[in-house]
Amino acid sequence: MNWQTLKPKRMSNFAKCICFTTACLVVLVDQTTKIIAQTFVKNNVIRINSFLSFAYFENTGAAWSMFGGHSSILAILGVLSMVVLGFAHKQFKTTFQKILMAMVFGGIFGNTIDRIFRGYVIDFIGIDLKFYQWPVFNIADSVICMGVIILLFTFRQKVQKAR
Repeated sequence: MNWQTLKPKRMSNFAKCICFTTACLVVLVDQTTKIIAQTFVKNNVIRINSFLSFAYFENTGAAWSMFGGHSSILAILGVLSMVVLGFAHKQFKTTFQKILMAMVFGGIFGNTIDRIFRGYVIDFIGIDLKFYQWPVFNIADSVICMGVIILLFTFRQKVQKAR
C-alpha cells in the first residue's frame, strides 16, 4: 500500500486513529526516555561508542539552547504551534502527510509538557562527529525534525509533479 497515494476527501476513522496513536506514542516514548535519562544519566555521561553518548542536560531554551531562560514563552509558543497544526490539518492531503503532522504534533507536545511542568526540556542524546559536536537533544526533537524534513520532501515532490 502506498501511503502517499491515499487521498481521502474526509479523514477516515482508521486514519484518525493512526494519527492519534502516532502522536500519543511519540509523547509516551519521549516522556519515558526523559524519565529514564533523569533517573540513570543525571550527573553521568554514558558513552555508547565513539560518536553516541547520553548526557543529561536541562535546556531552558529552544533548539541549540537558543533563547535560553525563556521557557514560559517557549511553552506558550508550543501550545500555539499545536493549535495551528490542529487548524492546518486539512492542508495535509495524504494519510502519510497527516501521520507526519501527528509526529510533529507529538514532539511539540512532549517538549511543551516539559516546559510547563519542569520549566525546562530534558535533553540527553549526544552526537560527536569528531569534526562537529551536535547539541544534546531528545526523542521529541528527533521526531519533530524527521517529520518536518519528510513533510517538506513530500511537498517538494508535489510541486515538481505539478510542473
